[in-house]
Amino acid sequence: MDRKVSTAYLKLGMYVSKLDCPWVKTPFLIQGFLIKEEEDIFQLVKHCTFVYIDTELGIEADMYYDTTTRLIQTRQRLASNRHVENIIDTGKKTVDYKDKSTTIEELPAAKAALEKASECVAHFVEHDFNSGQLDIVTVKNAVSPILESMIRNSDAFMWLAKMQKHDEYTYEHSIQNCALGIAFGRHMGLNKRELNTLATGLLLMDIGKIRLPRELLIKRSLLTSAEVELMRKHVAFTVEILRKTKGINEHIINIALTHHERYDGSGYPNGLLGMQTPAYGRMAAIIDCYDAMITTTAYREALPEHKSLQNIYNLRDKSFQIELVEHFMQCMGVYPTGSLVELSSGEVGAVLSQNTQQKLKPKLIMLLDKDKHPYKKQTVFDLTKQDTTPVHISKSLENNTYGVDVKQIRL
Repeated sequence: MDRKVSTAYLKLGMYVSKLDCPWVKTPFLIQGFLIKEEEDIFQLVKHCTFVYIDTELGIEADMYYDTTTRLIQTRQRLASNRHVENIIDTGKKTVDYKDKSTTIEELPAAKAALEKASECVAHFVEHDFNSGQLDIVTVKNAVSPILESMIRNSDAFMWLAKMQKHDEYTYEHSIQNCALGIAFGRHMGLNKRELNTLATGLLLMDIGKIRLPRELLIKRSLLTSAEVELMRKHVAFTVEILRKTKGINEHIINIALTHHERYDGSGYPNGLLGMQTPAYGRMAAIIDCYDAMITTTAYREALPEHKSLQNIYNLRDKSFQIELVEHFMQCMGVYPTGSLVELSSGEVGAVLSQNTQQKLKPKLIMLLDKDKHPYKKQTVFDLTKQDTTPVHISKSLENNTYGVDVKQIRL
């Protein structure tokens, strides 16, 4: 029996009976073959979006693509973490994390963690892909310092990640995804093992882009429909790489596989609907979308954090599960760390750290006085501790307002 399958779900032992393109345009010499090598999967991903497999001549897939409804026919739901699902449903935290250091105190350790992670990601890109798989030790060395720092204080690393220039080709943006995931999971009360799984998946979920043409990744104009289809192949490339990497569990693979799926079934590569996407994948989808909005690309400027959060909120119960959107909004705060704000006094500052009890009163780095002149010395201003006439945040500002570029701030 022939069943339609996304190339992202191909495994050794499947029998490919049909392709979505002519056989003569592929390197396969015969029509119909058993997948015996990883190279077979790579070539199928490279040339096809989906294929048909004969389930009588080879093993079955975890999921099949229904050509009539565009929804997935499943033998069973992709592996999800029941404990995380329960937290999403009930809001009951397993761990109630408390800051063990202030943001300023944590900055040196956060800086070391960021440098270590950047070094490891560079190693992935420059070395590991020559062997076709990742070094799990390098992956752990990237994630562990970030996780430990953000457990002590999540704002310090988030501040530093905000200051980085992200590049689609070098994958430095993956570090911010990782940090956002830890902050999100920490806020929800996931345990350390769950935070590590989520963080690792987010760090690696786009790593397959290394197999795409560099000119596609740095293109300075909108992609054509053909280029969009090619870009989407990074999901299958990533899944293939992760499946070949020892020590990567199925939850991490599923984050890469599903982070472009959408709650209403409009995502890719398989149009998963609602809870068919595992918990980690549904969380990753929100983080990936938010990070894309706040990141400057070759063809558009980044959106301010408050506008990006509003966009995410507007997509609740459409692209994203409403309960997770609410958790994410609470996690990020009204004024996310690293965002630019103006006070009722006319002064301008950048949000240094959140106040979990009073969301409207974060700690700020003061940058401009009421006349919009730079302060000679940067000071930390805690809006909860005011001896004189109280001031409040009057509005969020776009970066570079009044000539202030938050990425140029150095503490």
